[in-house]
Amino acid sequence: MAKSPTKKQKQVLRYISQFHREHNFPPSVRDIAAMHECSVKGAYDHILALEKKGLIERFPRKSRAIIMTPAGLELLKSPVERRIPLVGRIAAGQPLWAEENFEDFLDFPLEQWERSNYRYFALTIVGDSMKDAGIFDGDLGIFRYQRTAEPGQIVVALVDNEATVKYYHRRGRRVILRAANPAYPDVILSDVTIQGVLRGLVRPHVKS
Repeated sequence: MAKSPTKKQKQVLRYISQFHREHNFPPSVRDIAAMHECSVKGAYDHILALEKKGLIERFPRKSRAIIMTPAGLELLKSPVERRIPLVGRIAAGQPLWAEENFEDFLDFPLEQWERSNYRYFALTIVGDSMKDAGIFDGDLGIFRYQRTAEPGQIVVALVDNEATVKYYHRRGRRVILRAANPAYPDVILSDVTIQGVLRGLVRPHVKS
């Protein structure tokens, strides 16, 4: 029986699977190297290890010729961690996924129902405007990237070139961003740029 993949190899395997779902073709070795901040040789070594363990198949001398095996797909059915970017300040007009927005990367466990081709990012909560929703200053909000939201969802939106986390509501053609703290008034806008919807919360400053 082949040895289980290492944590890094699992990350590479998940990336191959996710990339293929998003683009309908597999990543290149350079794509893998760039995503996982390693050399091209390091990425190639991970690919060889995954192939040896029967989790992928590779077709030599062909570009982007990596496919998932049934064993690899089965492995990804178990609870996994996804590497997601910790985003700093999000400037208006700048792509969320611009490299200069990233402060760090987090390995965050996602439940079965979250395993899909959605993209996720983390954002540090600043201030106490959402305290009555149990979201406090310094918490890390885990957001699913999407440009639309349903009324009542907690979103991260751009207001005056700054990212803000609020409840999303609509009143006719107006957008209402509502805090979970009565000390903060509603923000009423004719339009708003939504960057994501809250899917999880991490409290890194709590000591066990």
